[in-house]
Amino acid sequence: MIKAFKFFMLVSVMSFYACGSDSIEGGAASASIAVEASANEVGYGEGVTFTLQNVTESDVASVCWDFGDGETSDAFAPSHAYRIPDDYTVVASVTLSTGEVKEYKTLVKVFAEEINSAVRLSIPESLTDRHYQVCAHRGYWKEAPENSVSAIEKAIQNGIDFIEIDVRMTEDNELVLMHNATIDETTNGTGKVSDLTFEEIKSYYLYFDGRQTMEHVPSLAEALMAARGKIYVDIDMKISDYRSVYNIVKQCGMLSQCMFTVYELQDASNLLNIDKTVNVFPVVYTMDDLDGFMSLVDKLAIVQFNSEAWKNDILEKAYSNGIAGFMNVYVNDDDTPYTDNYQKVNRFVSLGGTVAQTDFPVELKKYLDNLKRD
Repeated sequence: MIKAFKFFMLVSVMSFYACGSDSIEGGAASASIAVEASANEVGYGEGVTFTLQNVTESDVASVCWDFGDGETSDAFAPSHAYRIPDDYTVVASVTLSTGEVKEYKTLVKVFAEEINSAVRLSIPESLTDRHYQVCAHRGYWKEAPENSVSAIEKAIQNGIDFIEIDVRMTEDNELVLMHNATIDETTNGTGKVSDLTFEEIKSYYLYFDGRQTMEHVPSLAEALMAARGKIYVDIDMKISDYRSVYNIVKQCGMLSQCMFTVYELQDASNLLNIDKTVNVFPVVYTMDDLDGFMSLVDKLAIVQFNSEAWKNDILEKAYSNGIAGFMNVYVNDDDTPYTDNYQKVNRFVSLGGTVAQTDFPVELKKYLDNLKRD
C-alpha cells in the first residue's frame, strides 16, 4: 500500500466485463473487450489510467470516456484524478471500426485516509483542555451563502473552530447541504430536496443576501473535503439514514473530525450500531436525557445543552464526568453581541461552556480569545 500523506486518498477499482462475447473484426476476433484501471489503489491527485483490453487502437474508430464526476476524455487510454471521495461509474462509449457502438463500464471507489492526531487532533482530543471554541452556525453565512463551500472556507479563513452543517437526501439518494426541506428560500429553484434529483439540485444557484450567486448546493462529500484538516464539523442530520451519512464521512476520512447530532437515544443507538467509536453529539434538555446518553455512549465527550438544561445540577454532573458543554449563543436570535454588549457570551462563560455555536462567529472568537478560563 502506498504510504499515507496529508490529503491522501485511495482509489479502489473493480472492473466489470461487458455482457456477452463480442466478436470484433480486424485483429480482435472472438475477444471480449474489458475496461481496466492501472492500479487498485492510487494516491489523491495521482492519475488512474484507463485502458481497453483485448482490442487495439486500430480496431477503434473513436472512444468517449465519462469518468462519472463530470469530466470526459476522448483519448484511447486516458488518465484521470478524482477530487472528491465517492463511488464513480466510469463509462467508455466505444465506436468500433466496424461501425458498432458499445459501452463498457468500471466502478471506481475513491477514499480519503482518516485524519490522525499528527495532522489535526480529533474532536474529543481538542476538548480536553476546555479552551473556548466557536462553531459557525450553517458556516459563516454573513459573508457567503449558508451551508455552502464558500461559507466553510470563510469560517476557516477567520480561524473558527467548528462549522455546523445540515444534511438532506435527494430523490436519488445523494446527500446535500440544505437546512430547509425545500430549496425555495436559498436557491433560484423550487421543490423539496427529497423530490429532486442530485442533478436537478445542482442545476440551481445559491442565494446570498438576496442575490443569486454562481455557487451551487454542495454535496456532503464536497463540504467535508473543503473542511478536511482545517475545521471540525457538526453534522445536523435532517434525515434518519445515518448509515449513508456515516459512509460518506468515513469515505472522506473525517470520522475523527466530525460529530453527529442526535436528539433521541434511539438515534444514538443506531449510530453506535454502525461504529462504536463514532463521535455521538446528543442534544440534552433534562437530567434524564443526560443520564440516558451517558449510559449509552462510552466516553461521551460533548453534549449540546438546550437552554432548558442550563441548570447547575445538570451542568455539574456533565462537567464532573469530563463532558464538554456546547451551547447556542445568538443563534436565530433578535439579540446580537452589539445590542446586548456580549451579555449572552458572558452567560455562556459563567455556565462553564466550552463550544459556543453562533451566527456571529468572528465576533465571539475575538471576544472569547481575550478571556482566560478559570
